[in-house]
Amino acid sequence: MQLNDKVLEDLYQWIDSLPLSRPKKRIERDFADGKLIAEIIHYYLPQLVDLHNYTSANSLDQKKLNWLTLNKKVLSNFGLDIPDVIIVGLSNCKPGLIEVLLFNLRLKIDEELELQTKLVDQPLRHTSLSSIRASPAQAKFNLTNLNRLNYEEIKQQYFQQEEQLEILESKLRRLEHVLQLKDKRIEQLSKNIENDHFIKSHRSNK
Repeated sequence: MQLNDKVLEDLYQWIDSLPLSRPKKRIERDFADGKLIAEIIHYYLPQLVDLHNYTSANSLDQKKLNWLTLNKKVLSNFGLDIPDVIIVGLSNCKPGLIEVLLFNLRLKIDEELELQTKLVDQPLRHTSLSSIRASPAQAKFNLTNLNRLNYEEIKQQYFQQEEQLEILESKLRRLEHVLQLKDKRIEQLSKNIENDHFIKSHRSNK
């Protein structure tokens, strides 16, 4: 995947606007240990990332460990499962890889925030004002848990619908197979009838 100059410029501006623990100097090196990716996700979706799992690293092994942890616990849930070969490339500061990952991560974050906004709009109407006015910290806690509960509920419904869809597709395949067998049977019976008719006609002519 190639990103044009305009997209890259917008991407770099986005990164510079975030309160990360270290400034962007050489982006493939800055992000090589995966820690800043964890910080970006935590900034937008704090309930999904525990920053204590990710430490600044210089050794290749620790960099890869950060990426593997982040991939398993977070990125795979975003549909951004990173192959091992890409993890090695990111850890080795291979140019061009981190920009593509950041571009796709930004899209996924936007999608998740939009989903959570839709999920929280309706429940908030039934949330007591006292629970929100208690304190900013308590309100944030309430909203975070509300988002998580709704997200888990929607995800469970999605998996159930996927399972039902697979069952229906399986039934449809079986029905199609039965119809094919019936068509072949009808075709064979038609041929048999034609043959019988031909034989009878031939005998009557004699």
